[in-house]
Amino acid sequence: MDVNKELELFQFEKLTQTLFLNHPDAIFLLDLEGKFMMVNEELCRMTGLDRDTLIGRSFEPLIEESNRAFTRERFLESKQDIPQRYETAIVTKSGIAHLDVTNFPLKNDTRLLAIFGIAKDITDKKRKETELEQYTALLKVHNDELEIFRKILAHDMRKPVANALGFARLLQKKLSESKENEVKRYLLHTVESVDVMLRDLNELIALQSTGKESKEEIDVNKTLKRLVNFFQEEIRQAGAVLEIDIAENTRMHTIKAYFNSILRNLISNALKYRNPNRKPVIRLSASMQHELITIQVADNGIGMDLVKIGPEMFQMHRRFAPKVAEGNGLGLYIVNQQVRLMGGQIRVESEVDKGATFTIILPTN
Repeated sequence: MDVNKELELFQFEKLTQTLFLNHPDAIFLLDLEGKFMMVNEELCRMTGLDRDTLIGRSFEPLIEESNRAFTRERFLESKQDIPQRYETAIVTKSGIAHLDVTNFPLKNDTRLLAIFGIAKDITDKKRKETELEQYTALLKVHNDELEIFRKILAHDMRKPVANALGFARLLQKKLSESKENEVKRYLLHTVESVDVMLRDLNELIALQSTGKESKEEIDVNKTLKRLVNFFQEEIRQAGAVLEIDIAENTRMHTIKAYFNSILRNLISNALKYRNPNRKPVIRLSASMQHELITIQVADNGIGMDLVKIGPEMFQMHRRFAPKVAEGNGLGLYIVNQQVRLMGGQIRVESEVDKGATFTIILPTN
């Protein structure tokens, strides 16, 4: 070999070594068993291990456990003369580091010698992707909540406003003093309930717009009794019996406006879908277990064929007994959405002509 060729080879080797050692990404050479043969400074910095510790050590113990099998498969593919590009994660002294790795086989003319690899730290990128996913999920929740607010206003407010109009029209007629006082009392209850609903919604929207916690502690027993007062006229007209089985001082930390709306809808349905051939009985109960509260609204009304309508139970604009009562098919949809947003679940048990029981399970805090 002449002097010029030797000089060119020497310069090429020095250039290769300089690039290997000083490249901004981690560069490594693995033998066919997956042990480090060469590593640069960036891989040492990334792993928190020095070169002497890494050389001769398998790459596998560095890989985060849930990524280990996948990463091993990519290494084996590289040994089959198939270049690889993939993402994985390693465990470092400062936590989990996410890597974008490229592996390709290093060969001479006859056989595979080693696996060459480049690993780029994409931890910051993955963190931003996670934050974006969380923000997107949060935005969806807020959009769902706004839709719920709109439906509460469109659905829940419709009934008390209609009641108030009815009572106001009655007062325009000539009534006995006792009847007039009774109508005024019902009108006052109705307007007060509207005021409570509007204040609940206003407080909830105000709290969320400032980013504050939108939950508050409520006394379940007292809240339920106030809701029952809201339905006094319907209860009287239906001749219904309400049974309440809730221990005193049963408390939970939740979204008050949602909680009230759920119970309003379920009690309203129990009254609307009563069986005309028997005295309506509605049973309201609540029990606490660990950090969950189970609330049940049971009735002896017309019931439902769950086999037939079960899959559509909580879909929007589904009406299952239009001949029995008016409605726009939003009540149960709203209830289901609110329960979901409160982190709870809802179950229904029902048979035709045997009533229905709605069970709501919610976290108490």
